[in-house]
Amino acid sequence: MTPFAPTTEEHVEIAPRARWSTPRLLWAGLVVGICLIAGIAATWPLALYLPQAMPMGTEREATVPLFNLWTLWWNADRLLHGFARYWDAPIFYPNPGTFTFSEPQPLTGLLAAPLWYLGAPLALIYNLALLTLLTLNGVFAYRLARALEIPAPAALLAGALTVTLPFVAKIAGVLQLTALFGMLWTIEGLVRFGRAGTTRWAIWAALGFVATYLTCQQYALMFTPFAAAGGLVALAQQRFQQGALLRLIPAGVGAALLVLLIAFPALNLQRELGLSRPETVVQALSARPADFLTRPDNALVPIPPISMEDTAGLFPGLILTVLAAAGIVRGVRDAQQRRWTIFLAASTAAALLLALGLNLSLAGWQPFATLRALVPGFSSLRSPFRFAAIMQLFLPILAALALTNLRSVGARGGLALLLGAGLLGAVENLSSQGGLVPMPPNAQNGWTAWLRDQPDTTVVAHIPFPAGLHVAAYESETWRMLGQMEHHKPIVNGYSGYFPQIKGPNGEIVPVYTQFQSMMAERFPDYVGLCTLNKGLGVNTLVVDRQWLAQHSAQMAEHSAFLQPAYDDDQVQIYRLAAPEGECQARQQP
Repeated sequence: MTPFAPTTEEHVEIAPRARWSTPRLLWAGLVVGICLIAGIAATWPLALYLPQAMPMGTEREATVPLFNLWTLWWNADRLLHGFARYWDAPIFYPNPGTFTFSEPQPLTGLLAAPLWYLGAPLALIYNLALLTLLTLNGVFAYRLARALEIPAPAALLAGALTVTLPFVAKIAGVLQLTALFGMLWTIEGLVRFGRAGTTRWAIWAALGFVATYLTCQQYALMFTPFAAAGGLVALAQQRFQQGALLRLIPAGVGAALLVLLIAFPALNLQRELGLSRPETVVQALSARPADFLTRPDNALVPIPPISMEDTAGLFPGLILTVLAAAGIVRGVRDAQQRRWTIFLAASTAAALLLALGLNLSLAGWQPFATLRALVPGFSSLRSPFRFAAIMQLFLPILAALALTNLRSVGARGGLALLLGAGLLGAVENLSSQGGLVPMPPNAQNGWTAWLRDQPDTTVVAHIPFPAGLHVAAYESETWRMLGQMEHHKPIVNGYSGYFPQIKGPNGEIVPVYTQFQSMMAERFPDYVGLCTLNKGLGVNTLVVDRQWLAQHSAQMAEHSAFLQPAYDDDQVQIYRLAAPEGECQARQQP
């Protein structure tokens, strides 16, 4: 041995440093690549059908994925028009503000917009948007772990564990709910601000909250108290110094004002219409304790048992849970990480309790009912069980703290243990996205092309209207909305999170659209229905499904004075609708 040869112990210290000294740009590419690979694994076999099919997660029908695809299109379409009439989406015509009835997803829509302009297949647009969101989830989990000074290998595994979270697999068919990265972004900014106290990180945290809102309004509302608590932790770390207060509070207020500015049209319209969620619905979509001990029905590992209940499948994974628990013990013992470890653990516990919603009762008191009554926006939360997203979100970060201990075992053995434990945790939570919706490459066909060539004054009603109010009944409506992406004409049909309603003279809520829909499904074709469509709603074009027409051709023939055939193919018959002179004198309303 030469005098300058390193000992074995010295080599153990030097080798890891050399390994992780890759230039930042290349390392960033590796992080993104690993998170993308995790996203592909989490959605397998979707990667084999990217241009041809879309995943449904645990959805039983394609309604929600198709609706979200239409939402991405509307964002891209409005971008070309400078966002003119953004909130007045061409569904439920002639009701205004219909895009406020559901999640607008402007940030996700803007990320996907170039694909629309390039003419990419419909499924590819949706699937790349989904994989982008999953990848960002992993990247920002990695960043948060690094902000907590967790070594890069363990932080990278935290990213993979975040991508493969069971809750994300469960709701993969609801695009906006897969976007967890904004919440991680916010906490990362707060952690870094707590250490540095600089304006840069205050603004970074604020941007994370805005990104949360722009990808999922529901998450922004649910996450607000957690973000506020994180802000207090960061300020406490800065000892509430005046400079820190003057940096973080204005940044937070600025983010809140920006969100409120964007949200004002929706909030104002929903207030005017009295839109809220019935208590019976909220109760049904509140988690039960047993739901946290079941797997979603697309899980590959059926232990604990799989459940197909709407609120079930909230088990976060045995390995992930054990690692997170070990991480809490380690983090609490570390003076530098104690504060944020307690925050992450407390947030996990609080989110679990909030997920119970109206099923949590303390001596007859329901905390979630109090939140619904006192906190603005909470009355619009339909599914408290979705707080499980936040419950699971911080577990990979806590698990990374435990993985850090494994890394210290030794250069090779420690790295093997770290990788093995982290990858097993991710593999345990993998699911199958076998429920895929076959998609055409685009929305163009004969009847949509014909409609597109019609005057801008064309207003369309699709026949038949849905016969029920369950989400499955509206799958046909969302396929028709995809047709609208090609013909661009307003339709009186539609699907969204809310449906048009009005306040009655005594303040009671009148569900006018669903009443109208029910009437049309049960009685059409009849005189009242035709007059309502033409004179009440301004409809001048009926697109009638061939299968329905085959069973109602005699009834349609009875009203031939209203209907003039204009186009037909093997899918639809299109009629011009016009009431004869002297008919429908009284203005009809649904």
